[in-house]
Amino acid sequence: MSYSVEIINNNLLPLPDELCTELGFAVGDILVCEMNKDRSEMRMVKHKDQTLTDEQILAAGNLTRVINTMPDE
Repeated sequence: MSYSVEIINNNLLPLPDELCTELGFAVGDILVCEMNKDRSEMRMVKHKDQTLTDEQILAAGNLTRVINTMPDE
């Protein structure tokens, strides 16, 4: 399975709710991002250790946390 989404301002990658549900991603999840240097695509999977701090995520270089960018209602 593969999906196409575009990176927007501030390098944000919007993940629609339907896509997150299907992939099992939730706000707060830590994802591993793997770039394919021969193609313009990225593979994202849940990291096996979901207990990392933001500093540890930043230090790893290929990890990111799913955040909510929608304003609270």
